[in-house]
Amino acid sequence: MNADKDHRNCEFRVLQDQYLEVGSRPRHRHASGYAAVVLRGSYEEVGDTGRWRLGAGDIVYHGAFEAHANSVLSCCSIANIPVPGYLSLPPVFQVADPDGLLKVAAIDSRAVADFLRPQSVKKCVELDWPDLLARDLRSGPVSLSTWAINAGLRPETVSRGFARAYGTTPSRYLHEAQTRCALSLIVNGEETLADIAFQTGFADQAHLTRSVGALTGRTPGAWRKVKSLQDQMCFQN
Repeated sequence: MNADKDHRNCEFRVLQDQYLEVGSRPRHRHASGYAAVVLRGSYEEVGDTGRWRLGAGDIVYHGAFEAHANSVLSCCSIANIPVPGYLSLPPVFQVADPDGLLKVAAIDSRAVADFLRPQSVKKCVELDWPDLLARDLRSGPVSLSTWAINAGLRPETVSRGFARAYGTTPSRYLHEAQTRCALSLIVNGEETLADIAFQTGFADQAHLTRSVGALTGRTPGAWRKVKSLQDQMCFQN
C-alpha cells in the first residue's frame, strides 16, 4: 500500500485479494486501516497488537500505521477490505455474515460498517515473556530494567529477545504505540496538540510533532487540515 495514502479518505477502494505462500514475512507497516478476512489457510502474526494465530473465518483489523510480521503455516487466501478510521474494532474477530461482508465490500467498501460488527472476539496468544512484555508495553510506559529483574532476566537479554520476537526494540514498540494513540486523537478529536501531547506521554508538543512526522510523513498540523477537508467531503456526500 502507498505510504502516502490518506487513511481518512472517504472514497474507499473495494477489497483486494491477497495470496500468502508458506514462509515468513518481516515486520512491515501499512498507512491505511484495513480488515484482512482470512478465507483459507493459517498463519501467525506478531505485531503492534500482540501475537495471533489465525485461520479461515478470522478477521484481522489493522489500524493505520500499525506494523506486524507474518509466519505463514499453510498457504493463505485473504481479502483485504479498507476500513474507515472512525470505526473502533478489536484486533481479531469474526462476524455473523462474512459472505455478506465480502459481497458488499466488492461493490462499495464504504458500506462495510454494518457487516463489521464482531460476533466473537479472539484473544491474543502469550507464549513466552516477549509476549508478556508486549502486553505490558501496550498498557503504558515500562521500566525495562525493572521488568527484566521481575522476570528474572538481564535487561540486555530482554531487549535482544524482544527484538528477535517482534522485529523492533521494546522502546520503539512503546514509542510507536504512543504515537498512534496521539494520531488517533489528532484526527478524531478536538483537543489541542499540547493537550494531546500531555495525555499520550510526550515531553511536549514539539516531541509529539517529531514523532508523528517520523511515523506518518506528516505533521500533526497537516493531519488536522486533512481531517477538516475530509469532514467537509463526507458531509457533502
